[in-house]
Amino acid sequence: MDATGAGGPAPARPDVVRVGVDLGQGGCRAVARYGARTGHADTGGFWGADPDARVVTAVRDALADLGPVADVPLAVGVGMTGLNGQPPRVDPIRSGLRDLGRRGTLRVADDSVTAYLGALGPVPGVVVAAGTGVVVLAVGATVARADGWGADLGDRGSGHWIGRAAIRLALRDHDRGRPGPLLEAVTATFGPVETLPAHWRDQPPTPEVVAGFATTVAELARAGHPGARRIWERAGRLLAESVTAAVRRSGPVGPEVPVAGTGGLFGAGNLLIAPFTAALRAGLPQARPVPAAGDPLAGALALSDGSAVPAPLAALTVHVDLEKVDIVEEVEPR
Repeated sequence: MDATGAGGPAPARPDVVRVGVDLGQGGCRAVARYGARTGHADTGGFWGADPDARVVTAVRDALADLGPVADVPLAVGVGMTGLNGQPPRVDPIRSGLRDLGRRGTLRVADDSVTAYLGALGPVPGVVVAAGTGVVVLAVGATVARADGWGADLGDRGSGHWIGRAAIRLALRDHDRGRPGPLLEAVTATFGPVETLPAHWRDQPPTPEVVAGFATTVAELARAGHPGARRIWERAGRLLAESVTAAVRRSGPVGPEVPVAGTGGLFGAGNLLIAPFTAALRAGLPQARPVPAAGDPLAGALALSDGSAVPAPLAALTVHVDLEKVDIVEEVEPR
């Protein structure tokens, strides 16, 4: 889907260039829109360099891809991983955009907010964003977040969780003298098992590298490997548990609760979706799974236009003027 905003294309605004940025663990994507024209950019993710610099680079490259425009202000919306529900630091990004000679506004939020805006838009419900990591955001009587604690402390059911669980299972198979395709895949990807402890100690792979192994685990599961299939089934159940926990804290949204999944992990199809849906309906009977209207990049573009953000999510967003030295508006984050 083109990143035009949740639920359909956003209206053209010739008085402003709208830019959305989705900074994830595995990559940073940006889209710039001016009238009917669109520019795109892709750079490295959270773990590759300074995250704030990644955002500025993505905005710069998307504007370059857009091409020359009139001297109009920017409206930039950024969804960032790594905030773990805390208010974002906006000064480094604002300073970087000013260094590009740009004026306008900047809105920055946790990536759970932009995932929500992209998937459901301005309606109550729940969005589970699952890729390298995982975070769940529920909007009901209040706003509640579940997981998003990072690879070492949480992200249960994420791509990283799947990759790590598969590596651990392969090592148990090795200890039991049961070589097989999973152990062979671990060796092919990460090296001989005898060297793994030193490798993890001296040069530990970043979460997106471990999460990348989930693709191989999916292939093995589809080929009939029982351990790989169990890992994906467990991941689906863990995601459903996080959704249920978030809804219980957010309060009721009505007789039915729309639940949308977004992120690369849901690309595995029924390997994940079937156990996720079954566990969700068992733990939260009022849940109504719905397809995501758009992705987090679409949500970031929606964030750039404050009028497209409902009050509960606007309260999780920091809004600044690029031309001011001090923050001109900061809505209480929580």
